[in-house]
Amino acid sequence: MTAPKVAIAGCDGDSSRRLDATPVAIAASGEVTALGLGRERLEEAVLANASGLRDCPRLAGKGYQSTVGGFVPDEVWRSLRERDPAHADAPAFLLADAALREARADLRNGGSSLLDNVPASRRGLVLSTTKAEITALEGAFHQQPISATARRHLFPALLAADLGAAHDIAGPVQCVSIACVSGLIALQQGALLIQEDKADLVFVVGVDLFSDFVLSGFTVLRSLDPGGCRPFDAERKGLSLGEGAGAVALARRETPAFPALTVTGWGSSNDANHLTGPSRDGSGLALAMNRALKKAGAAPRSIDLAHAHGTGTSYNDAMEGMALRSVFGNPVPPYCSSKGLFGHTLGAAGLLETIVCLIAARHQLLPGTPRLQCPDPSVPDSLLQKPRPAESLRRILKLNAGFGGVNAALVLEWGGG
Repeated sequence: MTAPKVAIAGCDGDSSRRLDATPVAIAASGEVTALGLGRERLEEAVLANASGLRDCPRLAGKGYQSTVGGFVPDEVWRSLRERDPAHADAPAFLLADAALREARADLRNGGSSLLDNVPASRRGLVLSTTKAEITALEGAFHQQPISATARRHLFPALLAADLGAAHDIAGPVQCVSIACVSGLIALQQGALLIQEDKADLVFVVGVDLFSDFVLSGFTVLRSLDPGGCRPFDAERKGLSLGEGAGAVALARRETPAFPALTVTGWGSSNDANHLTGPSRDGSGLALAMNRALKKAGAAPRSIDLAHAHGTGTSYNDAMEGMALRSVFGNPVPPYCSSKGLFGHTLGAAGLLETIVCLIAARHQLLPGTPRLQCPDPSVPDSLLQKPRPAESLRRILKLNAGFGGVNAALVLEWGGG
């Protein structure tokens, strides 16, 4: 099959274009994380507030600031390579493909006929990644044999094209690479494809790999916690990197015949503060949050849960606390971070953390913040340390921030029964 052409997506849709007012819903999801393959393992960890972070012995003695991270289990890697030996040395493809397979299976298991009724030409795909097949670049540097496919997937747009071809997607295919807000921007782009009537079913997939290149970069920045991240903790020392992939299937809200999480608003901003550091007062993130709330027609007081970026670095967590206070005043709604579940998965973070929001909505549960020990007294005191039942979890605000001062927010609304 000929690979579809790929568009490199921008941050915001053109407001002058006529959009279908029909809300867009998350009809299915798929995931591969440090916790394993499939939503069941992630769901168990969310409910138990468990962490998938672990130490990686092969990294010891290499001078890295931390050898703790969210590594996809070895047995999962073995099964993926055995299933698809042609991509054995293309791990970004393997992870993204596995997440898409899971999402397609979830769509069918949910009783949806979308895959059967939507022709390939009306299916779209948006890929979110920061480094794509970065291990191929490392292999080439070390003069190791690298397949033509792995070299091809160094280019995110070509990885997106091959994923679209592998999953019979002949409609629009886009690629988003905007640091750690890539996942939320990709979800926005997927919703726009449906609202602009360019597709009826859009798969949004985020993927990034744990690599020596990325680990070295964060070591130079001195931003890793040697013992594992502790978001919003008074003694936090930095983040923990992770790898994985998350995928969701988007469709018009009236299409799914079952309870679903609807994307009702989004906003983005760039505070232009520093190459790697966020605006210290949280004003950039607050602007993105206010834009998302305005687009959704949602008052701040209507938010039942804020899912924070929550990396565990000193500056990020402090500025998020300020941004939350700026938007909500007092009280701030309950908020949490999922980085302790599977690490900071960069381009996959927005997708995987949105799936955590989906799990929370289905269970009507306020998630905890895994690995949090002693909450920082300077952040809002509505921080969720452990999961607890929600009185009513209807509207969620999802946040991410990234290098270059980029910020993104997404409003999600549960229409469950």
